[in-house]
Amino acid sequence: MKATLRTLCLSLVIAIVMGLGAYSQAQDAPATEAAPPAGMRLVPEDLFANLNVSLYSQYIWRGYELSRDSLVIFPSMTIGYKGFAVNLWADLDTRFIGSPSKEFKLQETDVTVSYSNSIKPIKLNYTLGWILYDYQPSQKVEAEGAGTILVKDTKNQELFLTLGLDTLLKPTFSVYQEIEVGQAWYFTLGLSHSFAVYKDWSLDLAGMVSYMHDKSNANFGNLHDGNISAGLKIPLNSYLSIKPNLQYSFPLSSDAARQIRNSSFDGHHNNFVYGGLILDVAI
Repeated sequence: MKATLRTLCLSLVIAIVMGLGAYSQAQDAPATEAAPPAGMRLVPEDLFANLNVSLYSQYIWRGYELSRDSLVIFPSMTIGYKGFAVNLWADLDTRFIGSPSKEFKLQETDVTVSYSNSIKPIKLNYTLGWILYDYQPSQKVEAEGAGTILVKDTKNQELFLTLGLDTLLKPTFSVYQEIEVGQAWYFTLGLSHSFAVYKDWSLDLAGMVSYMHDKSNANFGNLHDGNISAGLKIPLNSYLSIKPNLQYSFPLSSDAARQIRNSSFDGHHNNFVYGGLILDVAI
């Protein structure tokens, strides 16, 4: 399965690069949000597809730094129909510190299967699903004063549920439960808002706080990490948009500060400022 996922991800990167080259030359009308113009659907009703690639200065996941001193590339592909969706996501590290020669490496591949719907009278939307995390083994190395790179379990699975209200600040509450490696729960509460700034351009602001109960790899139960982000979404045509994005990740408790510092690649820090460019194609 790993070989198949790696092949799919590398094919996805090539397809996205070729697609972006073609789309960047087009001068169509300004984009709507993840949908083609009325009367010009390229796919059947209720069927959607999305290609996305993010170029980031760091890979930060739930507060942990999982890359160091390298450009990371996150290609993503989603196909959905009538609320059901399948997503394939990957972490491509251009200079992976966990390998002997710090080479370009496909470090992680995730598969998410989900179902989304809404209860309109109370403006409640929900998503429930399953995630498979497929990691490439990392070697324990001491590099440039960094802490020891921890060897992850090569696979893990989670079930999740997200509830959201279609109202001011769009509050969302998510629960993730680990089901393969051991007993772990991760809870998040998030807020977001978009401001129109110029034509179809928007300034997207978001914030999130979390609580972790982890009895798998650590005896931890406390507030964990927070994250705030700001991005400027710029539609280029009916299907393609770019979004420069800046984020700040920080611990929410002294226990979390110690755990994040000890488990991150750097080995010395527990808060991170990072960002990059998100390229998105929706049909």
